Amino acid sequence: MKHTSKDLKKIFLDRIEKLPSNAGKGGDRIIRKMRARLHDDFDKIWVRYNNNKATYNQWQQALEKWLKAECI
Repeated sequence: MKHTSKDLKKIFLDRIEKLPSNAGKGGDRIIRKMRARLHDDFDKIWVRYNNNKATYNQWQQALEKWLKAECI
């Protein structure tokens, strides 16, 4: 099933809203760099998905990795 950009945006915003209030705060330098790298990777996958060069599963996996890193 092809997800529209509105669907992806809703999924993304719903997942962000469910993050704990302390997500993305604190952590040492290594954790901060990992979060930033995973965020950049997610952004690249989202652009590739919009250009039909990535799958929904790749988009979802990149989102999961980034959000897990935010919760560390």
